[in-house]
Amino acid sequence: MVSDHYSHALSSVRNLLLTAIEPIEKLATLPITAYHFFQQDYETIEDLKQANQRLATENLLLKAEQQQLPQLRLEITRLNQLLNTASQLERSKIQIANISHYNLSPYSQTFMLDKGYLDKVDPNQCVIDSHGLIGLITQVTPTSAKVQLITDADIAIPVRIQRTGQRGIAKGSHFNELSVQFIAKSSSVNIGDLIVTSGLGSVYPKGYPVARVTSVTKPKDQPYLEIKARPVAKIGQADKVLILSNDIKIPSNSLFQGDSKLKLIRNGAGK
Repeated sequence: MVSDHYSHALSSVRNLLLTAIEPIEKLATLPITAYHFFQQDYETIEDLKQANQRLATENLLLKAEQQQLPQLRLEITRLNQLLNTASQLERSKIQIANISHYNLSPYSQTFMLDKGYLDKVDPNQCVIDSHGLIGLITQVTPTSAKVQLITDADIAIPVRIQRTGQRGIAKGSHFNELSVQFIAKSSSVNIGDLIVTSGLGSVYPKGYPVARVTSVTKPKDQPYLEIKARPVAKIGQADKVLILSNDIKIPSNSLFQGDSKLKLIRNGAGK
């Protein structure tokens, strides 16, 4: 050993032994090396899986929120229409209400509002949407109100043909249709004519659109026309409406009047 220390006589032998032992050492450490390699790879895969799950969850939430965008746009449009309608009214005694649910059975056509007498809502107040008359409040609770649709068979609305001023009574016949009664055969009524409230009876304010004529027939041996009309209000579709005060009036320049031929009525044409 002393000789090897000073003369390095055995260095070649030692190098040879180290060269021979190196593959054995590598083979012996191979399981540990492999374990560390696969452990690192496993952690990377797990991280990727977790990141992928997070992205999938975020994507799902974003898609869910995206689904609401068309509905939000539609609600904004409807609110703008309602606010535009409200701005046309002569007085500010109106309330915006939400429709909680409809009851459109063959025997009863009603819907419920989320406002009641605590909100100063009373029976016999008219309800409109952005297009025209939709119903009449018939029952009130502290926090809700029941509205009878104009298509309900129990409702009778004094109306007039806007073009001519001829008066009649509109009654509900079935869903989304009205029957206009007591208009003489000699009267001029055309398909597409707008029917508006006449104001008689002091329940329905004058001048609100009710329906458009869809058919006109002349039954034999009867003095009156048989007129069918479709409501202009979006029955079954509206979700926000306006409750009118009993003393509200529609101004002469309202968007509801809309028909230049109305001037004929004001100048005395029609009855």
